[in-house]
Amino acid sequence: MARQKHHPKQATTAKQTAVTKQTAAAKKTASIPAATQQEAQGVAPGQRHQMIAEAAYVIAEQRGFQGDMALNDWLQAEAVVDARFAARH
Repeated sequence: MARQKHHPKQATTAKQTAVTKQTAAAKKTASIPAATQQEAQGVAPGQRHQMIAEAAYVIAEQRGFQGDMALNDWLQAEAVVDARFAARH
């Protein structure tokens, strides 16, 4: 039986795909001033920041705080929080 070669660079996990999509979404909203985004979402700037920080902590906690993924945790949390506000409006 012939063995197939495994190419690690070609393997893309669902998590990597999700992070890539979240990063792309964050880049799209980065061009809109943060204050404008928050006003449109009807939330105080400090409140949104606190919600994202708490969500990022929970995400990191769920993966056992393994690896240096703070930025990815933050971006994922930001997408989750913003999606919650978008669903309200």
